[in-house]
Parts: sequence; structure tokens; C-alpha cells
Amino acid sequence: MIPAAITKTYLEAREALETAQAAKEQAEAMLKEALARSGSDFAIFNNVKVAVVYGERPSYDVAVLETLVAPAVFKKATKSVIDGAKFKALVTVGDIKSDVAEAVTKITPYEQIRVTDLAVAATTEKAKATKVA
Repeated sequence: MIPAAITKTYLEAREALETAQAAKEQAEAMLKEALARSGSDFAIFNNVKVAVVYGERPSYDVAVLETLVAPAVFKKATKSVIDGAKFKALVTVGDIKSDVAEAVTKITPYEQIRVTDLAVAATTEKAKATKVA
């Protein structure tokens, strides 16, 4: 059994992080508003400059590109990726043999902590059971 004190410490830290994130988001909005009113995009406090940076991230329409360029150019501009769910389904039905699946699959272990509010989970499970019945 895991000591309750460690679990409590973790949950308190998680809650503090969520509270801090909300406070940061509120302060960020207030800072952006104040900077906009002042006509500036930065402020300096205690020799620390805080600046609002504006940028753009492009996204590309693959389907449109494919219709506008030669197939060779399209191939050079794109890459293919294995869809994990579809891959597993094809292995399950036998379209991809297990030895092929093993040859192209790399398993990377990971570790994470998941937190579940058991009261919410119990309510959700009851709702699912009601829908099925």
C-alpha cells in the first residue's frame, strides 16, 4: 500500500499547479490588456523584460497541394506516417502478418501518474451501465 501522505502531497501539488496556471493565465490577459492600452508590446520589472511576441504558424492543405503539383513534387514535400489504430486493426485481421508487425514496431516504455476522481468515475460508470441496459 502506498503511504497516504505521499499521495496527499502529490494531489496538493497538482492542485497548486492548476491554481497557479489559472492565476498565470489571468495575469497574462491583464498584462496584454495593459500593454495594448499603453501602446507598447513589452514591460520591464526588476530588470526583467516581459514581451508579447506575435508570430504565425503555417498549416498546409495536403489535399489541395496534391491537386496543384506533380506527383514527384508532392512526394518530396510530404511524408507518410503509420496510423497506429489502423495498423493494429490490420494485424488483428491478418492483413499484416505478426512477423512484419514485430519488424516495424518499436516499443518505448513510459511512466505517468493518472489521477481519477473516484466519485466522478463511479457516476460515469453508473451512467454507462444505464445506457447499456
